[in-house]
Amino acid sequence: MNGGPMDDELRRLALGALEAVVLVREGKTGEFRLLDTPPLWWEIAFGSEQEFRERSLFLEDFTSGIGAEFWDRGVGESLRSGIWEETIANARRFFEAIAIRGVGSEDLLMILPADERWREEQTFVQSSHDQSLNRRRLMKDLEKRQVLLECIMHDLGNPATTVLMNLQHINRHLGEGHGGLRSSVQRIMVQAERQRKLIRVIAEAFATDLDSAGDLDGPDAPDLVAVGAETAAALAAQAAEAGVSLCPFFGPSLPVAAEKLTLSRVIENLLVNAIRHSKEGGTVGIYFEKEGRMGVCRVEDQGTGIETHLQERLFQPFVQGSKNAGQSGLGLYFCRLSVEKWGGSIHAWNRKGDRGACFEFRIPLAGKETS
Repeated sequence: MNGGPMDDELRRLALGALEAVVLVREGKTGEFRLLDTPPLWWEIAFGSEQEFRERSLFLEDFTSGIGAEFWDRGVGESLRSGIWEETIANARRFFEAIAIRGVGSEDLLMILPADERWREEQTFVQSSHDQSLNRRRLMKDLEKRQVLLECIMHDLGNPATTVLMNLQHINRHLGEGHGGLRSSVQRIMVQAERQRKLIRVIAEAFATDLDSAGDLDGPDAPDLVAVGAETAAALAAQAAEAGVSLCPFFGPSLPVAAEKLTLSRVIENLLVNAIRHSKEGGTVGIYFEKEGRMGVCRVEDQGTGIETHLQERLFQPFVQGSKNAGQSGLGLYFCRLSVEKWGGSIHAWNRKGDRGACFEFRIPLAGKETS
């Protein structure tokens, strides 16, 4: 053997840390001898250096079959067995062997316990299998959701279309003496057409990738202030019926990177929510402003405020306050999905002094910033 006593000692320390057993192969006879006193696991599993191949068919093949061809080749090569299994004292144990050709004047056979490595590999395989199953389940869920959305669009769209067609028929046959009624019918027609288009927009908002806002930053970008004014005007009658004053506070136009119909729906959801929670005689204010490169819309009411247990979950699906019994619980969730899709954010808080709630969303302005 090459190397002095210190080299041998360092080798023994290193192998001891690995719990490895090293056998030296005698070139002339092909027999193996232990390099050092083996650990207890070796004696339990494989016995002595004379009988280890008798106890393990795998090692017999690895050292006499494949190994014999390997050791006849050139110097400085190695051959790994991969992990194999043995049954020892009615227990499953795992090992790995490494044949090393020509270390100094020696051929070596290193055998290591591999129970931990086997468990790690099995955990990895199981994890990969679980991820594959989860992906399949997710794809099936997405397919089911798409089918459900198509059904919803069909079931909601057909009645809206029928209502619109009947309103158009009534409008055509109203005489000249029904000016007030004709005006009411025409307003309802506008709302029915808007609702029909909105059904598909809402369904697509839930179905599409929310990380992609699409091409919303063109010359036809909607004006946040104008959309808010139109929406507030459409809800004026509903607010009056509830005994609530709707007070928009307008400012300069704010073109934003959003889709107009969905933006109108977001503002409508916030205003309807504020009207519903306001006390009779109260006021709902809607404010617009620019902050940096963001357009801001804020709705304030004079109601009872946001219930404490709902504040952290307000924009999650199916969350409803006590005054929203019978509602879907999706209105504010839809607002969050839409605003975040455009790269914005939405928040809500209670106003100081028990003066009601404030809902605010901000979305990017359209176009590039100019100096």
